[in-house]
Amino acid sequence: TLRRLVNQESQYQKIEVYETEKWGNMLVLDGIINLTEKDEFVYHEMIAHVPLFSHPNPKKALVIGGGDGGTVREVLNHENIEKVVMVEIDQLVIDVAKKYLPGLSCALGHPKLELRVEDGIKYVLDAPDSSFDVIIVDSTDNYGPGEVLFTDEFYKNCLRVLTEDGILVCQAQSFSGAPQRFQAVFERYNKIFGKEKTWAY
Repeated sequence: TLRRLVNQESQYQKIEVYETEKWGNMLVLDGIINLTEKDEFVYHEMIAHVPLFSHPNPKKALVIGGGDGGTVREVLNHENIEKVVMVEIDQLVIDVAKKYLPGLSCALGHPKLELRVEDGIKYVLDAPDSSFDVIIVDSTDNYGPGEVLFTDEFYKNCLRVLTEDGILVCQAQSFSGAPQRFQAVFERYNKIFGKEKTWAY
């Protein structure tokens, strides 16, 4: 059984939250399930810990998107992280997460976090060279509102903003569920970052 707790429209997307019997609260964006409380850790732990443990000494991290707070929560578990900047375009996602997804949004007030509600593309465009050790693009899928975060220009600016041994990771859908979209993202990475530095997991 489902009980709808939230049904709101921001200027960017439709935001719904449903209370479910088996999966906890479920966040739905533009009619697509974004996460559930029961299994969100699978996504957030992978997108945060793999790049942070792969980097020799990450101190500054940038999270683009991730308004539910789950990725930031995991990033801030790393003691060597000195600062995290999270850039989320939609204030309503943050507000909804704080009220209905407290297990995810619990780190949004952390003293090491700089939370900015603005366009992530513009933020990266204006950011100084070599200013982040890790960039995590925690976006919606690579169509609709999130499509602008899957362009050559955006990734070239990310490369400029990364330190010499910096790591970028993005949500690129599924090997099996959307193979053509995944392949397109992987090929773009190969072109911009080089085949020897591009991995998929």
